[in-house]
Amino acid sequence: MGVSSVANKDSFKVTTPSDREIVLTRVFDAPKQLVFDALTKCEHVRQWWGCLDDKHGVRSCEIDLRLGGAWRFVGYGPEGDYPAFYGVYREIAPPNRLVCTEIYEPYPDAGSVVVTELTEEKGKTRMIVTASYPSLEVRDMVMQTGMSDGAALSYDRLEALVQKLQQ
Repeated sequence: MGVSSVANKDSFKVTTPSDREIVLTRVFDAPKQLVFDALTKCEHVRQWWGCLDDKHGVRSCEIDLRLGGAWRFVGYGPEGDYPAFYGVYREIAPPNRLVCTEIYEPYPDAGSVVVTELTEEKGKTRMIVTASYPSLEVRDMVMQTGMSDGAALSYDRLEALVQKLQQ
C-alpha cells in the first residue's frame, strides 16, 4: 500500500505537554466510525499498525474489544519478530473514545495509559492520542526510540487504508 502522497500527511503532530505525556494528533479523510473500526478490528490493524515499509508488518493481532478485554500486537521486520505490545481496555465509547493500557514486552514496568479521542470536523476525523507514562524518564526513553517517525508512517498507512475502505 503506497503512502507517499496520502492526504493529511502534514496534519501529524507530536507534542509533550507535560513531563509524563506524549500527544499525537492526526486528521483523516474519513468518518470517525471508520477510523474507530480501523483502530479496533484486526483485519484493519494488520494493514497499518507498525507497517513502516513493505518489509514490516503485523505477525499477530489479538483484540478483545470489551471493558477489561486484552489486546496484543506482534510486529515483524527484516530481522524477524519484534517483542509484543499489549494492554487492557479501560474505556470503550465507540466511535468517540478508547482508553487502554499499553505495555512493550521488554519493559513491563514502563507501561502507559493511552487515551484516543476521535472528533469529526467537516467530514474528516481528528484523532488525538494521549499516552501517559509513569515518569519523565520513561516518556523520554519512548521519544528517543523514534516512536514519532514510526507513528507518522503507520498513520500514513491508516489514512491509505480508510481511503481504500471508502471506495
